[in-house]
Amino acid sequence: MAVMVCTKCGLSDDNPKPLRCAKCGGKDFYASTPSAFGKKPSTQASEANMTETEIKETPTPASAGVTLFDKYGGVPVIAKLVRAFHKEVMSRPHLAAYFDGVDLVLLAEHTVKYIAFVMGKPAEIYTGRDMYTAHAKFHIHGIHFDEVADVLKDILLGAGVEKKDIESIMQRIEGLREMIIV
Repeated sequence: MAVMVCTKCGLSDDNPKPLRCAKCGGKDFYASTPSAFGKKPSTQASEANMTETEIKETPTPASAGVTLFDKYGGVPVIAKLVRAFHKEVMSRPHLAAYFDGVDLVLLAEHTVKYIAFVMGKPAEIYTGRDMYTAHAKFHIHGIHFDEVADVLKDILLGAGVEKKDIESIMQRIEGLREMIIV
């Protein structure tokens, strides 16, 4: 059974046709199938802490139309992954320097949308600037691109994403190299 999920903040709603998101007031929703990670963690638990005990992988029926986005729980799970990703990147001063003066809330929203796109959500969910325009002024070096990609890979591994799925995601990320680095 699909639930409706706010495209802006990722809050799920059991109502088949929600009018507004209870958290952010957004009006755009998409239908998401249940997560391959199992039951959604309690909202009382800290969403910033990603552990395997919070999101356990459960077998799902093989279905040709299921994207990685749907397989791993859509925006709610991707938002958690992005929070863990940003926390790790920002803990490294040489990488955090790239984000001086950047609105981190807006960045997180764009990152969630982009990762959702990379994981198979239709392109209309990602409406940000193209990668070259968004990154050109930062003069990002290849070594830092590689380190950020490694952080993402580690976050995905730690969250229980299957290795073959990580490889697929990382191939799409690697395809961005020429648009992001100096």
